[in-house]
Amino acid sequence: MTSASRLARLVALGWLLIAAPAHAAESYERVAAMVHVHSDLSTGDFPLEELTDMAERQGLGAVLLSENYLNRVEYSLPPFRALTRVAYESRSVRNRLDEYFARVAQARAARPRVLIVPGVEVMPHYFWTGSPFSLALTLHDTQKNLLVWGLDRRALEALPVIGNARAGVRGLQTALDVLPAVLVVAGVLLLAWPRTRRRQLGRAVVVVRRRAWLPGLLLCAVGVTAVVRAWPFTHPVHSAWADAGSAPYQDLIDYVERAGGVSVWSLPEARDDGEQAVGPVRVTWTTEPYPDDLLKTFRYTAFGAIYEDTTRVERPGDGWDRLLGEYAAGQRTRVPWVLGEAAFHEQSAGKRVGLVQTVFLVRERSEAGVLQALRAGRMYALQRGGDTGLALGEFVVTGGGAEASSGETLRATPGAPLEISVAIGAEPRPTDVRVTLVRNGSVIAVWSGSTPLRATHREAWDGRPAVFRLDARAAGGGRLLSNPIFVKAS
Repeated sequence: MTSASRLARLVALGWLLIAAPAHAAESYERVAAMVHVHSDLSTGDFPLEELTDMAERQGLGAVLLSENYLNRVEYSLPPFRALTRVAYESRSVRNRLDEYFARVAQARAARPRVLIVPGVEVMPHYFWTGSPFSLALTLHDTQKNLLVWGLDRRALEALPVIGNARAGVRGLQTALDVLPAVLVVAGVLLLAWPRTRRRQLGRAVVVVRRRAWLPGLLLCAVGVTAVVRAWPFTHPVHSAWADAGSAPYQDLIDYVERAGGVSVWSLPEARDDGEQAVGPVRVTWTTEPYPDDLLKTFRYTAFGAIYEDTTRVERPGDGWDRLLGEYAAGQRTRVPWVLGEAAFHEQSAGKRVGLVQTVFLVRERSEAGVLQALRAGRMYALQRGGDTGLALGEFVVTGGGAEASSGETLRATPGAPLEISVAIGAEPRPTDVRVTLVRNGSVIAVWSGSTPLRATHREAWDGRPAVFRLDARAAGGGRLLSNPIFVKAS
């Protein structure tokens, strides 16, 4: 880093400390983080130590891992699905959780300057359409995933997702899977009691006893195989042969909530598809964008709103504002926060460490501190444009002698004057920026200028629940999206 670059960073940092509200500067530490990262423990290219070195070089203070939990899909034919099952599985951590946590502890000790938070990326459900007899199969929703943090090994072992036997149930399909085991009895009988035949040899009659070795062994082999393949005699709660809607995802969200973790909808507007020939059968896979599932599910912690793709759900008046309005109206018990999602596996197709960030305001620099900030909405999503990144110096609403910042609720008296104070900076150098203030889904103010930019909006509050949020865009393509501040009657 050149002397000029160091000076620019110091100036930017000094401006942020001056611009930050007094209570935030005293109580919170900024931790810039890369969220949704895969290492070589699952589908990533880099070991943990190398990832943390790369993050530190980009000025990041934390890496939130999301190793693939269970990358496994199965296809089978009725009625004996366990016996006819064909599975494909790629590297994941479901059966290596002890190794996963041990590797994280080892990397934390070796690289203490970057906080590593272990988590998993979960595929709650997938389903098939088509038929192998028509030589065409389609696999749906393998990339319709949630990210989970804050669970220990025991809780992770029992995640209610398709393919996890620990979370399965027993029913009619279980009985059908085990039914071929009765063939063992038939095979044993054939082997135990030889068949008796009489042969005429001239004038003599010869009695021949012969065991049915081949059919007996075949029956035993099929029966034992059926038992082994059906173990532990469970099947998924939601079948892989039909679209189960939002139920599997809500089941996972509720489980994580009860276990004390956080769940985050991943890349809700991304699309994934492909095709591969398996012998004569053409297998295609597809995951359509799923922003509507943000509205159909409840009690999740956040969702990825800024990532390396085009998004619409966070635009004024779109899906996120509908969600915030539902919370403000008492129709939701949890606020759906937003974050920046890196989805980093490797440095290809323009992927770069630090390009997409989530900046947390934490009370303590620890895993618990980061997750507490995530639950509380004390964070903002950031996408850097080139080598320049925006920074939120201040976003507070004051009224009646009280104030609130991102993730908080201001209690005020109807008719009281409100003042919204905004400060946007940039590092390592100033840039032109356009800042939009959104209230209840509508744009109420727009400010343009060069950073550092300060602005104030004043209004008389009418007493109805209000939701304020910021969307800032830099001339070079960078972007910053704040989490909301709520105003309700005292």
